[in-house]
Amino acid sequence: MAAGASARPVILVHGLWMAAPVMIPLARRLRRAGFPTHRFGYPTRHATVADHAERLDAWLAARFTPGEPLGFVGHSLGGVVLRALAERRPEWFAEGRTVMLGTPNQGSAGAAFIAQWGPGRWWLGVAGRELRAGADLSWPVPPGEVAVLAGARSRWWTRWLLEEPNDGLVTVAEACLPGAELRTLPAGHTGMIFNRRVAEATAHFLAEGRLDGHGEPPPALC
Repeated sequence: MAAGASARPVILVHGLWMAAPVMIPLARRLRRAGFPTHRFGYPTRHATVADHAERLDAWLAARFTPGEPLGFVGHSLGGVVLRALAERRPEWFAEGRTVMLGTPNQGSAGAAFIAQWGPGRWWLGVAGRELRAGADLSWPVPPGEVAVLAGARSRWWTRWLLEEPNDGLVTVAEACLPGAELRTLPAGHTGMIFNRRVAEATAHFLAEGRLDGHGEPPPALC
């Protein structure tokens, strides 16, 4: 769906163990839909979620004015960083639309499992350990219109650990965020940022503020 010449700038925030270039394929698809895109990069492992939100706040302040219409797309940890930004500086979302891709909004049983061992805790890093199941993820839902796209293409090695449906790392129930529109798509966790249908759903929501026929509505989970 074309967004038109007046489309809002869209900020893309990557997830754990990633960097800004990984969002290039999604950024290209959103640009073709008419959205100017900006990729925020941050070192994911060596600071807290709140620290990442502070860094994003400063990055935005150097480029935009609080209160102007913006779009946000956060993949995995990136979606939680956006929630922490909403707590720190809600005015960034005053006229905003936010899409979260595979974000463990309710915590992650997978992260809790990995964090049981020293190498796993190292791999998750400081922010990743904050996302484990049972942790206090009390950051608010960003103001404005919010959608969550959850993957429903699990792999055989996760079926004994995670309840169905899941994206191989985060379950649909864990992605659920009260107050946000939730849809599932047949995509894996990392694959969501490369998936054409995910990009189309994201562009549609950023343009219209609703998902309409994009994705499947899951059972009531929130």
